Amino acid sequence: MPGPPGLAAPPPVGDDLGFPSVVLVGLLVFGLLVFGLSLGICLHSSPLLRRGIRTSAVCVNVGQVAAGSMLLLEYTPVGAPARQHTVGPFVFPPVRVGGRMDVIYDPKRPQEVSLPERLPKSTRGLVIAMVVSGAVLAACAVWIVLTARG
Repeated sequence: MPGPPGLAAPPPVGDDLGFPSVVLVGLLVFGLLVFGLSLGICLHSSPLLRRGIRTSAVCVNVGQVAAGSMLLLEYTPVGAPARQHTVGPFVFPPVRVGGRMDVIYDPKRPQEVSLPERLPKSTRGLVIAMVVSGAVLAACAVWIVLTARG
């Protein structure tokens, strides 16, 4: 039933996901993914980059998984008992049982350990990725609020 003359008809109600909605959902998912990954890597890497101590670890075991070989490394933090850490998978393991390789551990949390080549050189790129993805998420939020208000 048509409304009074001069008034526009109300917009149709339904689940029509138009192009802007699909783009918005895609940007939200992509922004959340990039932000979450960057934050996780930054939180893990930042303490190791700031105060990490490099030490030599000995390979005490090599195990096989579908993706390759896993190495069980043993290292001794300064003033603490020896600890073990599993790294991998490797298609071609860099050492055999008894071989040594460097690790970097956090002296405040010795269970946090990484191979030096698996750490980023700095967290600058990660921070930039978090800022850009955060801006994308903020723009999506503004878009949602503005379209909800009509």
